[in-house]
Amino acid sequence: MKMRLIITALILGGGHFLLSFVVAYIPIGSVAVVVLQPVLWLTTLWPRNIPNSVEFVLLAINSLFWGATLAVLLNIPTLIRGRASGSRSLEKDVR
Repeated sequence: MKMRLIITALILGGGHFLLSFVVAYIPIGSVAVVVLQPVLWLTTLWPRNIPNSVEFVLLAINSLFWGATLAVLLNIPTLIRGRASGSRSLEKDVR
């Protein structure tokens, strides 16, 4: 189960990264505000002269955050069933 969550998070994070990369450089209004959170909030704390490499890293971290969040949300039913059965746990799935 742990590997499934990691793989799902990486796939969703990669998709989010592509979407946010397009939205960041071709603003599409309110879609950009939703897709680029919480990075937009972080950039308000720093000066305006952020190097492009730092923006790129922040965009990647933001996408991994959203990928992990969506992966957990999509796998909640599986996680609940695994815990409810009592015979399977996340530790056993890793082995």
